[in-house]
Amino acid sequence: MKVSLDTNVFIAIKNKEENFTYCENILDAIEENQFKCIISTIVLSEVLVGFYQNNELEEADRFLSKALLNYILMPVDTSISQKAAQIRAQYQIKLPDAIIAASTILSDSEVFITYNKPLLKKLKIQVLSPVEFVEKYMRSELD
Repeated sequence: MKVSLDTNVFIAIKNKEENFTYCENILDAIEENQFKCIISTIVLSEVLVGFYQNNELEEADRFLSKALLNYILMPVDTSISQKAAQIRAQYQIKLPDAIIAASTILSDSEVFITYNKPLLKKLKIQVLSPVEFVEKYMRSELD
């Protein structure tokens, strides 16, 4: 199964937000090759901003190395730009979110994992929160 991750999955772990352990479980499963995972280069940039703002340069390098090793990075190319423009025009969402959605759609990901479900509910993507994803696809592994 191929999944796509939103920025807020990584932010939840970094900030130890409520239910962040579900996000950690998902990343662990990806690192163990249980799921293929794509992330948009926009997600990569958004996560790195948090490290750089806090002058956490080693953490930024560690995250980048891990991302390059474990995820399929989707750069913004012409087809993603065009699809993102269509999504933004139709649904009036912010451009970074439209690019992330376009990357998810064009990568043929089966599930988009995010805490921002209402934003992408209108699109033809299966959108699950980290908790829902773990409950639906990983519960037996955690028991």
